[in-house]
Amino acid sequence: MTHQNILKSKNIKNIKNIHNFKISKIKYSMIISAIFFLCISFGYVFYMYIFTPLYQKINFSGIVFMQIARGDAFYLKTKEGVEIIWDGGYDKSFLYKLSDYRPFFDKTIDLWIITHPDSDHYYGGLEVLKQLHIKNIMLTGVDKNDAKYKEIFTIAKQKNINIIFADKSKNLKIGDIVLDTLYPFESIYASRDTEEVGNDFCIVQKLHFMNKNNKKITLLLTGDIEQKTELKLLLSGIDLSADILKIAHHGSKSSSSENFLKAVNPKRAIITTGTENTFNHPHVETLNILKKLKIKFINSKYGDVVIEF
Repeated sequence: MTHQNILKSKNIKNIKNIHNFKISKIKYSMIISAIFFLCISFGYVFYMYIFTPLYQKINFSGIVFMQIARGDAFYLKTKEGVEIIWDGGYDKSFLYKLSDYRPFFDKTIDLWIITHPDSDHYYGGLEVLKQLHIKNIMLTGVDKNDAKYKEIFTIAKQKNINIIFADKSKNLKIGDIVLDTLYPFESIYASRDTEEVGNDFCIVQKLHFMNKNNKKITLLLTGDIEQKTELKLLLSGIDLSADILKIAHHGSKSSSSENFLKAVNPKRAIITTGTENTFNHPHVETLNILKKLKIKFINSKYGDVVIEF
């Protein structure tokens, strides 16, 4: 091979090597770009759908009136991390909905308040009791000939859970949060002879808290009390006034008398009807009184009602 041919052959090889190098460099750059894009995408997904919701759940403080099928189901978390649930509705949906506001690793509830032993108020809470550790349970003391209600006491004994029977002395203070029990006036547990009517002995409480604007707010929680119990509260002389009222008994006409609503004089009201309520709640009679007194209200039937602290 001549010298000229050798040089030509070397040039061709050099050109091929340069070409191969460029292709390798492009492939390498594409791989790096793809890895970078995947990392950015993963980071975005992690931040938006894992870290941010988890951060929000960990730092949440407030009270939530949950959208459920039937009954009442509330969740409260203080700035100090103390957690309280009320009732729980009729099914497991309360347990699942709690995960919208609590991190998955939080397995403890400090207090479960059962306002009265109607199935649409404690069946769902019983599912929470089975799955999580509840430290304390507050009850009215009303007896209930129901297997699921008796199961609460069986589980409480097995897990060494403290049982509290409600009366007006059972008040709670955590930081800026104060929870006063207004009714029943005295514990009915020791004095009861027969099964009582649950609604007449429903736990009534007033919650005091500071909202996000550092303004003091009061919230009256009335369970399913009827007008008979409303009258007892009116005659007792207890201060019933509150900024926000949880309308009793899902807006039933058997509750929310005009005199009672005037005494509370709320700026806002919350009705907890449920998406599958079979009693046509809220009744038109209750809505008419609210309209007459110019009390604005929101219904958790259409979504969770959240008040942040």
